Amino acid sequence: MIHILALSVALTGPVPAAIEHAVQQRMGEVRVEVVDLAGSRLASPVAPASSPGLVARPEPGARLGRAMRFILTANGARVGSVVARLKVTGSAVRSSRSLSRGEELGADAVAVDDVVLDGVLLDRLPTMEEIVGAQARRDIKAGEVLTDAAVVVPPVVKSGDEVRVSVSTAVIEVTGVGRASGSGRVGDLIRVLLPSSRKPLKARITGPGSVEIVR
Repeated sequence: MIHILALSVALTGPVPAAIEHAVQQRMGEVRVEVVDLAGSRLASPVAPASSPGLVARPEPGARLGRAMRFILTANGARVGSVVARLKVTGSAVRSSRSLSRGEELGADAVAVDDVVLDGVLLDRLPTMEEIVGAQARRDIKAGEVLTDAAVVVPPVVKSGDEVRVSVSTAVIEVTGVGRASGSGRVGDLIRVLLPSSRKPLKARITGPGSVEIVR
């Protein structure tokens, strides 16, 4: 059980900024508003504003629309935790009618809307391009926001695939060919093996058969 301290934490400053960054890292281009924030008895005092490198990490299984706990670290060391309620708004694909389990989703069955996201995990939502042609995992109500829990979205890169690899710096971009050592969709992180490298490198999927090395 999480016991909330009576002392609340300011809704502006490094802690809300770290929470906003953490959510956007997981969900992409969404707008995050911290509507309630309090320290937790389960951790040491919340990091002061002067703490450098403050990072907020949500507990596994955190869902929007309910209180969620974030572990706070600074320079790799735990400095506290907070319990937050968030309002997150962004573009999402929703069903435009009721759908049956196993049904293939056509363009006429879905629509993109700007909505307040509620009850969904802190994960990137499928795009329209990924949803069209996917299958419903279960019966879906009209107007429901479509997530990985509702639809089966095939990966754009599969483990073992040959992929186009790009490496960017401030002044140049180098491209080559590598081998995927993991499967995923656009925005997911996987490992790739380059002909010139003995160890797999971390890369972000940028499109079908394309990745970019993450430094």
